[in-house]
Amino acid sequence: MATAPKTVKPTATPAAAPVAAAAVAPVAEAVKQIEEAVAVHKEAIESVVKASADVASQSVDKAVSITKDHVDAAAKAHSAAFQGYEDILSFSKDNIDALVKSSSILARGLQDLSKSIVSLTQAQIDESVAASKALASAKTLKEVIDLSSSLAKTNFDKLVAESTKLQQLTTKLAEEATAPINSRVEAAVARVSKTAA
Repeated sequence: MATAPKTVKPTATPAAAPVAAAAVAPVAEAVKQIEEAVAVHKEAIESVVKASADVASQSVDKAVSITKDHVDAAAKAHSAAFQGYEDILSFSKDNIDALVKSSSILARGLQDLSKSIVSLTQAQIDESVAASKALASAKTLKEVIDLSSSLAKTNFDKLVAESTKLQQLTTKLAEEATAPINSRVEAAVARVSKTAA
């Protein structure tokens, strides 16, 4: 039968033990220093990671808050712009209504003024025909001169009176026709003043 080889156990010699202990001691010290350094760095890394996580969390919260504020502001601006659009439409409609009213007053006034002018012209033609007949029936030169002088004075007085009447009609028409537009100008000035304040 074959026998298994015998293992030889090394035996430490009493002189080798201090040498081994002396070699192991610096290694153990180095391992201890490495473990302490790892622990310190681990704490530093953990505190940096925690601080970074806190900063990131605060930044996200701040970004969410700013975004929410911007969305709220945009919603308010949209609401204000829409209200402003409705106000502009209403204001423009009122302006157009005032312009239509002013145009209607002006058309009616010009029609009345035209009737007055036609009436004056017709009266002037009738008076001129009557004056021509009177001048034709005059028998003396003195009658012709007297009639001519009287007609000239009468025509001048009528011209002054009718001119004054036409001027008053025209002034009244201008005031009435511009009143709706003036009220819209005043409304616009008041609106701008209110907005500026």
